Amino acid sequence: MEQKKAWIYCRVAHNEPDSAEVLERQRHRLESYAKEHGFEIVGVSSDIGSGLTMDRPGLLDFHAAAEDGDTDILLIHSLTRLGCDADKVTKYWNLLRDLGVSVHTADCGEVDLSLDTMLRRMIEEMRKRPR
Repeated sequence: MEQKKAWIYCRVAHNEPDSAEVLERQRHRLESYAKEHGFEIVGVSSDIGSGLTMDRPGLLDFHAAAEDGDTDILLIHSLTRLGCDADKVTKYWNLLRDLGVSVHTADCGEVDLSLDTMLRRMIEEMRKRPR
């Protein structure tokens, strides 16, 4: 069986004094997840910025690799790291599914890309966030 190719994507919403450490912790956790599951890491990118737009440099780097067929899996720390606008994230997830890319989180494993499952999980994660 061919080894799955994974791309690690990390994001923090705001540039805070500890942002670099938070990104590093996300990356380290996702590297461990990839190793545990036998995935080959083919790329790593990160962004500091809002999850309300999908035009982030690190996400665009991943997207180019996905379109080229260079990656099978997007590894993210949690669903909210991909984005916070449910409509935009839904469209993006449909695109990923069409490209044959699955999404995994360090805590939940492979994510079901069906709309109701995705929305339910995003709402649960948003409720957990401090206000």
